[in-house]
Amino acid sequence: MKIKARREFRVNLESLAFTDIILNIFIFFFTAFSLIYTFNPLKESKIIVKLPQADVKTPPDQKEPVIVNINNRNEIFLMNKPTNLRDLKKELETLIAFNKARPVIVRADKSVVFDRVVQVLDIANNSGVEKLGIAIEEKPHSPSPNP
Repeated sequence: MKIKARREFRVNLESLAFTDIILNIFIFFFTAFSLIYTFNPLKESKIIVKLPQADVKTPPDQKEPVIVNINNRNEIFLMNKPTNLRDLKKELETLIAFNKARPVIVRADKSVVFDRVVQVLDIANNSGVEKLGIAIEEKPHSPSPNP
């Protein structure tokens, strides 16, 4: 008589969940490390490339304000260089391209026709300037009369 040995494998759900978690962790780390290795910047820097040369125009200091001067003959100067109303907008857009919040100050002689100052302010406003101001001189303080 042959006796069959009864072997049953009882699979516990806890062991399946634990195995699933371990496999997911392995997949995550393998993927993460392969991406880190693939896009490693040190690996890219070892490639030797001779880059072409060109004149680079460094932008002016972005903290100092852009000054637009109007002298008593109604001539316009942008950063001490003469310009006209047609070119002023393009030049202002170039100067504030990196920093729209860079202040633009209009300094006009007191004998300048007011219309010219308004034209310059309008051009500056249309070129995307966020901070626009007019320069003035402070009046000397006169002593207050004593009663």
